[in-house]
Amino acid sequence: MAAKEVIIYGAGMSGMLAAYNLAKEDCAVLVRERESGFGGSKQYNPSLHTTPVDLEATSEYVGIDISPGFKPVESISLYLHDFHLPFPAAMSYSVERSSRPSSLDALLYDSCLEAGVEFEFNSPLRKENIGKLPEGTIIACGLNPEAYEYLNIPYVQGNGWLARGETERSGYAWIWLDECITEYGYATFENGLAYNLLPSYQREVDRECLERYRGFMRRVEGMDHEDWDYIRGAVPLASPDNPRLIRDGLIMCGTMSGAMDPFMSFGISGALIAGKIAAAAVMDREKAEEEFARFNRNFAIVHRFKQELWDNLRPRVDLLEGLARILGPELTLRLMVEGIRKGRKSSAIPGFSPVSCH
Repeated sequence: MAAKEVIIYGAGMSGMLAAYNLAKEDCAVLVRERESGFGGSKQYNPSLHTTPVDLEATSEYVGIDISPGFKPVESISLYLHDFHLPFPAAMSYSVERSSRPSSLDALLYDSCLEAGVEFEFNSPLRKENIGKLPEGTIIACGLNPEAYEYLNIPYVQGNGWLARGETERSGYAWIWLDECITEYGYATFENGLAYNLLPSYQREVDRECLERYRGFMRRVEGMDHEDWDYIRGAVPLASPDNPRLIRDGLIMCGTMSGAMDPFMSFGISGALIAGKIAAAAVMDREKAEEEFARFNRNFAIVHRFKQELWDNLRPRVDLLEGLARILGPELTLRLMVEGIRKGRKSSAIPGFSPVSCH
């Protein structure tokens, strides 16, 4: 019997995870990628992401040991303006997205090659070809707005400033809250790379906000970057029902499936698990859709919490800072730890909740 042929658009981590699993099922897999190589969009990568994840359970679920691509984070700082709070770092890891040998993408690419996956680079998804794609084609185009528009997937626009640099620091990250952005500034240090992002959804981030952030960095962390790039992308957090595995016979994978945490925008573990489920959908669509729904069962609840409560409180960083100063760092930390412990039970982060991968 001839091997089942599967086409995947996107040679990022979710597309390659799907490709690897399908190749292990003796499928003939071709991955098409618009970039000149693997590792995601050159607009965003190389990048570093600090993310919560249950590495053992997630590795077991996705069918490959991903732990070499994840480095434990030893400490995280939460800043309310300049006010510092230690943030719980338990179960947090740094993961690199790029084509460098130290990246998660490189681990997945090498595994795909060993499994017999074929790659075709400089081969983008085109609007005029959407209707001609074979049913069961997997779409894993990351944060590319054009792909969302081709497939009528609702999204919010992400805007922000990005900078990279060399560093000797490792195992450290910070989060910065300020009124000038809707989300948070963050920096991660690992693998000799310093990665810094100042993002906001549905709102431009002006240069005044960037200079405010850079001033914080110089005052409090004693560092800065000379070069900053302005970036834009699609973020699948437009509505409580954003997550969807199948659209018009095509299988959505990674970020395009909507498998992203709607509160903090964590997307690494969700993309990996969505890659595994996308591969499963080629073999048994009904079962895969049930599994996809299980992983995203708390998405709508968390999405409403962010939209209806947190987004109304979030602009008052002064109030959050004042409350933290009154409570003090020690009590505030205890409350955050307790909040995270309880939050894991109803987490919208696949692979982080203790029941997600079992």
